[in-house]
Amino acid sequence: MWDKIRAVWFREMLDTVRDKRTLYMMILLPIVLMPVITLIGPYMTVRQQETLAQEVPVAVVVGSEQLPQLVGWIEATGALAIEALPAGADLGALEERLREGDVHLIVELPEGAAERLLAEQPVEVRVVVEAGSRRSAMAAELFKALLGRYSDQLVAMRLAERGLSQQLLEPFVLQERDITPREQLAGRLLGMMVPFFVVVWAVAGGMHTAIDAGAGEKERNSLECLIMTPVPGVVIVAGKFLAVATVSFVAVLLLIASTSVSLLYLLPRIIGAADTVSVHLTIGGLLALMATMALFVGLMSAVQLAMSVFSKSFREAQAYVTALMCAVMLPAMYLMFVEETGAALWIYLIPVLNVLLVCREVLMGTAGLPQVLVTLGALVVWVALAFGLAVRAFTHERVLFRT
Repeated sequence: MWDKIRAVWFREMLDTVRDKRTLYMMILLPIVLMPVITLIGPYMTVRQQETLAQEVPVAVVVGSEQLPQLVGWIEATGALAIEALPAGADLGALEERLREGDVHLIVELPEGAAERLLAEQPVEVRVVVEAGSRRSAMAAELFKALLGRYSDQLVAMRLAERGLSQQLLEPFVLQERDITPREQLAGRLLGMMVPFFVVVWAVAGGMHTAIDAGAGEKERNSLECLIMTPVPGVVIVAGKFLAVATVSFVAVLLLIASTSVSLLYLLPRIIGAADTVSVHLTIGGLLALMATMALFVGLMSAVQLAMSVFSKSFREAQAYVTALMCAVMLPAMYLMFVEETGAALWIYLIPVLNVLLVCREVLMGTAGLPQVLVTLGALVVWVALAFGLAVRAFTHERVLFRT
């Protein structure tokens, strides 16, 4: 029986190698495009921040004559270019200049500001910012920081006049120490990205092989000949299943490898970090990760194969597989940004969720043996059910030749 399964397996793999679409999904996208997608966002963000840091934002100060010392002090720092205007300037025209990017910040100093400072009363400073502009937002943050420094100087001067120490305003000194190992930080970074890629590429990696193995055979009118051969249906399904699972698993491994290299080694160098980071992954954790990925790939391969055989055409099968991909993406996208802790043990019985949680916990070094065993056991059951569904689809005439 194994010789017959291997014959079907190798035949499907040969068709896969000849199909450029599958090769693109299995090799080109994981190795080339996904690292580019992973790196381009942080790279562009860092470069944009560096460009903005080299520019000096322009701040218009309306009523600059009210506090000339403050305006002169800010201008002397060189952090902001000051355009001083008297009180009563046309704010509507200034706001239009702010929208157009001619200026980046509008500061209004109220009348009588100097007298209020002398009387040691607070002065209300109004700031107008264009939140949709990075330059304007950065100018606002700079102004707030500068105003805070100037305020500290005034407070220190007032305390000194009274013979008091500025430490009266700071009764506590906070010292923070981070005990998170560096390997765990890298694990969290991978734990946010890798599980998402695993569940999505378990579907996308072998989707063309799965569709071609069922719906493609129907459109080529070769499925009838295959079914009529003196070979049990379970043998045919097993061969096709192994082909889809092989392609998907190779695609997932390539994607994880390229993503890990991109995040741990290339990204720190691109953004100018001190050095690269690494993940401390034990042999047990690696085995748990590989077993979980393999079983989940098997589950998705069997489900896609059943969908493909059930479909009446290649296009219909693509629609079903696309819906399946969207279904696994939703929890994956949720867990990318939400840190689930203390999940109940029964959660690890649910496919997709259990894979996401175990992959992330293994990479972070927090995986527990009960959770891993429950996940593996549940996936074995789900794979068996999905494979049985695919066998039934291949051997049931109403499903196989439905019109």
